[in-house]
Amino acid sequence: MLYKKKTSRLHKKLRRIFIISICLIIVLTVLFEIQAIPFTRKCVNKQAKTISSKIIGESVEKTLNKYKYNYDDLSEINYSKSGQVNSISSNSLNMNRIKSTLIKYIQNELDKARIYKFSLPLGSFTDITLLSTLGPDIEISFILTGSVNCDIKSEFKSGGVNQTIHHIYLIITTEIITISPEYSEKIKYTTDYEIAQTVIIGTVPSTYADIVR
Repeated sequence: MLYKKKTSRLHKKLRRIFIISICLIIVLTVLFEIQAIPFTRKCVNKQAKTISSKIIGESVEKTLNKYKYNYDDLSEINYSKSGQVNSISSNSLNMNRIKSTLIKYIQNELDKARIYKFSLPLGSFTDITLLSTLGPDIEISFILTGSVNCDIKSEFKSGGVNQTIHHIYLIITTEIITISPEYSEKIKYTTDYEIAQTVIIGTVPSTYADIVR
């Protein structure tokens, strides 16, 4: 009889420990999810921007290598007989070639919608610096897709006495969509690449540019 009472007490104690352990695991899992989702989102967004920047950089290089345009292929400065700048005209045909080709290269890469993967130590999800490198690696995967738009912008900067530097930039705007098992998010960001520049001798008419000094 005494043995049965002891066994019954032991079973109750084990059952209590088991219930407490299950509750603790559930609470820790919920807390981890609350912490992990925003952290994962931030890491995925960072990875997506890095990958997108690489795609854009490689596409810009590929486009410029294809056409090998210099400043005179994109813009023409017309001077008066006295040496003053009369007008600055753009070569729309060549600029549109660059834009359309670049958009095609970037969009082709984004349309592939590859699955990207990276790993982080479990401790990094705690957001505690001392624990950030500890624990097994957790693999995170996401799909990257999106759209791109490209414009060409001129900027004029003072280069000294009676000199103006004319910069020509590609302005690339991408809308990246990241899709992971936990969530999806749209990221929009803009980056620029200088593709040509020249020094203009003489006064640039204000109708063509606001000079940045």
